[in-house]
Order: sequence, then structure tokens, then C-alpha cells
Amino acid sequence: MVRPETLVALVGAGLLVLYIAMSYALYRRAFVPARPTFLDDFTFTPFEFQADYEEVELVTADGLNFGAWLFRQPGSPQTVIVSGGHKGQRQGSLGISAALWRKGFNVILYSYRGMPGSDRAPITFGIKEVLELQAVIAFARKRIANARIGLLGYSMGAVVSLLGAAGEPGVQALVLDSPFSDLRALLIENVRRAIKLPGSPFVWLADCMLWLRTRSWMSECSPREVLSSLEPRPLFFIHGGADEITSVNHSRRLYDAYRGPREIWIVQGAPHTGAYFADRPLYVERVAGFFARHLGLDVSGHLRLVEEEEVS
Repeated sequence: MVRPETLVALVGAGLLVLYIAMSYALYRRAFVPARPTFLDDFTFTPFEFQADYEEVELVTADGLNFGAWLFRQPGSPQTVIVSGGHKGQRQGSLGISAALWRKGFNVILYSYRGMPGSDRAPITFGIKEVLELQAVIAFARKRIANARIGLLGYSMGAVVSLLGAAGEPGVQALVLDSPFSDLRALLIENVRRAIKLPGSPFVWLADCMLWLRTRSWMSECSPREVLSSLEPRPLFFIHGGADEITSVNHSRRLYDAYRGPREIWIVQGAPHTGAYFADRPLYVERVAGFFARHLGLDVSGHLRLVEEEEVS
């Protein structure tokens, strides 16, 4: 017969193992890139969009190699740098990139560390990925005469854009699609939603695992803490009203906290980063129009009139 104290010890040990396993699963899902597969080489490129482009290989300040595509508009200084989402590949943003290129912008679309076409490294939700963005900005300034730079970011890429622009005063305008306001808060919300338990203990242990691997803490990824560094540059927040991954409240918090010029567009019924797919033409017009106004590009012959009822 098992003694009561032994049973308690076994149950406690089992719960501890389960807690560690679930925290490690969270860590892997959030911070470990997917393993490379042979299908990584079978992807679309700007070639499929008949764009004038070139493949670029860049290096971060910490020595990681990563790939980028430059959509070229000779003679135009207006440049949009596109940052994709969590574990996303650059071809996932080809649609909007090609559309902005056709409007007259230079466009640079790049891969993060750990993604196909780049050196393998842990994901940090923007803490380290800012180094890729900094390398792209430096490349744009070197390659494009008198570059006027705007940033377009999706989900994690919106956070990379916010963190990166805070240290780059030359960035003139940002479009932020589905950003989160604080990484730790976001993960706690998602854990609670997924397993119906308090998320803080699991996120705390995953945070420790992140620090052991990267010497970075989740607290370093809090976009709301850098907002004052962006003033008075214009920000355009876009968010799906039905986003179940990053609540629309994250964009609302950032919008409410920012003291510079800002706009917000909530697309009712759209899921996470789904505003583009809800109405591609309207999305392109609004994003291109925002960048045209703030980067000084005359696209009057390329933009249709957006009716007021379309943007509610």
C-alpha cells in the first residue's frame, strides 16, 4: 500500500514535470524556428509578379546572414521596407510588396534569422530581429539616393518596425498591421485562452528558457515603452476586429498612448493580419496613400478615391 506522503510526492512530481513540459512547449512554439524542409526552395519570388527586382544578401551586426528582395524604382527615393510576421517567410508579403512597387515605391522585403534563406537562430519577437531591420535600412540608404523610408510590418513585424524605428530617426512613417503592445502580456493571454489556466507561471518559465538561450528577456519586447521615441512621426495602425491571436485591444492601447499623428483602421470580421485579404484593393489604396502623403510620392494618377463608408 502506498503511503499518503509518497502519493503526495508522486503527484507533486508529476505536476512539476507537466508544468515544465507545457512551459517548454510554449517556448518551442514561440521561439524555436521550424526545421528546414526541401519545400523551402519551391516558393514564389517577385519573378511571378513580373517585378524589376534583385536578390540581396545582407549581414546583421551580430554576424547573421539573411536574404532580401529589392523591388527597384529607379529615380524614386520613396522606399517601403516590409517586415513579415512570426515564423513567416518573405514570400508571404509578396502581394502587398508588388502592389506598392507598382504604385511607384522602392520596396525591400526581407527574411528574419531562423527563416529559410537566413542563418538559423532563435526567434525573439523583435528583440534581435531589429538587427535585420537595421541592416536593411543601412542598405537602403546606401543603395537608394536620398532614400525616404517608411516601414510596413505585420504582427511580429509591426513590433520589429516599432522597435527599429525608435532607434532610427530617419524612418519617416510606419504602417503597423496587427501589432502587440507587450510580448509577455500577449503570451499570457494566449496561454489562458488555449488551456483555460493562468498563463503567468508558464510564461515565466518560458521566459527563463529564452534568457538561457539568447540572454534576452521578454520585457525587452514592449512596444508601448518606445512610443515616445517615435514622436512626431505618423503611425497608421491596422487590425482585424476578429483577431483571436492578438486582440484588437493591443492596437487600441498603442494608438491611445501615442502622442504623435496617428490613424487607426479596424477591419470588422477580419482575423489576425487578415485586413489585406478582406479587401485587397482598398487595403493597397489606404497603405499606399498613407506612405505617399508622408514620403512625398505623387501617386494621384494611381490611387482611386476611397469613399468614407469603405473605411468604417
